[in-house]
Amino acid sequence: MKTFAIISEFNPLHNGHKYLLEKSKKILKNYTSLSLMSGDFVQRGDPSIIDKFPRAKSAMDIGFDMIIEMPIHISLQAAEFFARGSIILLDKIGIDYLCFGIENLEADEFLEKSYLLIEKNDELEKLTKENLINKSYAKARYDSIAFLLDDDRFISANNILAFEYIRSINDIKSKIKVLPIKRISSLNKDDDLRENFISSSSAIRKNILGDYKDHLPIYSYNMIENFKKSYNFANYNYFYGLFKFLLLIANKDMTNIIGYEEGIDNYLKKIANGEKSISSFLEKSTTNRFTTSRIKRLMLNYILENTQNFNDFDINFYKVLAFNKKSESILKNPNLNSFLCKNDRKNLSESDKIILDKMVEASNLFSLATDRALNTDYKNKVIKL
Repeated sequence: MKTFAIISEFNPLHNGHKYLLEKSKKILKNYTSLSLMSGDFVQRGDPSIIDKFPRAKSAMDIGFDMIIEMPIHISLQAAEFFARGSIILLDKIGIDYLCFGIENLEADEFLEKSYLLIEKNDELEKLTKENLINKSYAKARYDSIAFLLDDDRFISANNILAFEYIRSINDIKSKIKVLPIKRISSLNKDDDLRENFISSSSAIRKNILGDYKDHLPIYSYNMIENFKKSYNFANYNYFYGLFKFLLLIANKDMTNIIGYEEGIDNYLKKIANGEKSISSFLEKSTTNRFTTSRIKRLMLNYILENTQNFNDFDINFYKVLAFNKKSESILKNPNLNSFLCKNDRKNLSESDKIILDKMVEASNLFSLATDRALNTDYKNKVIKL
C-alpha cells in the first residue's frame, strides 16, 4: 500500500484544503491519504476555531482515509520543531509522499531553492544567529534565507514551513518524497474573503460570524454552525487568566518550558502585572524579538507544562481520530502502537503515556474554555467510515 500525508490544522477546513487533497490524489492515484492534524490548539498559539473531532470528520468527508492527531507539544512550537516532530512521526508511520502547499513559486523552482538552502545550511545557521540581534527567530531566519537566495519570493510562512519539512526529511535521512503544490488565489496571510471562494483560513476566521459559507466545503460549514449552537468559541482571556495565576501568584517556574528564553519570565511578569486583557498584554509584550505567536505558544505550553525534554522523547504511538477501511492496513504497522480507545493506553511506554496524557489535558483545557464536556478523548468514539 502506498500512502501520502498532508500535515494540517484545518482551522477551519476550507476550499483550498480540498483543492490540495484533490490535486494530490490526481497525481498520486490510488494512494491512501492521511492527515497529521493539530488537535484543539494550533501552531499560532491559538485554540482551534472548532474542536478536533468535527474537523477530523470534515477532513474524512472531503476524501481523506485517516486523520491522526498531532502531539500537543509539536503543535505548539515554531516552524522548525513543528516540522521536525511531524516528519519523525510520519517517517515511523511509513508514508511514501508528503504533499504541501507553496506560494509565489512553481514547484521545481521551490525545490531547487530549498535544496540549495540545505547545501548552504552552515551559512544559513550562521546568518540566522547574527541576525537575531533585536529580531525574532522567525524574522532572522526569513532575512537570512532571502539574503542567501537573493530572492524574497521564497519568503512566506507556508514556504518556510514547507522548507522545514524538506530539511527535516533530509536531516533524519527519511525516504519520504515530497510533492509541492502551488496554492491558487488566496495567500495564507490574506485577511479578506475572495470572490472565487478560495480564501485563507485567516480570512474565514475573521468572518466566522458573517457570510462565509461558500468558502468551505458544505460538511465543514455545517460542522462550524453545529459547533456554534452547542458550544462557545474559546475566549483567549480565559487562558490569560490561568497564565497570570501561574506566573504572578503560584510563581510557577518557566525555565524548562518549550519556548522559554532566559529572562522572558521576568519580562512577561512585569507586563502581566499591569495589563487586564489579553489584547493589551500581547500588544505590550510583542516586540521585534518576541512575536505574538511565540508568546501565545509559550503561554499555552506553560499552562500545560509542556517541557523541553519532550522533544527528546522517542514517540512510538499515534492517536487516531478517524479512519476508513482503505486505511486499516496502517493500523497493522508493527513498529508503532495505534491509540483508538482508552484501553490502548496500557500498550504504551511510560514516555508515550506522558505525551498521550498531555494531549488529553490540552483537549480538556479546550473543553473548559468552550463549555464542551471533559474527557471527550475517551468518551468520543474514533470515527470509522
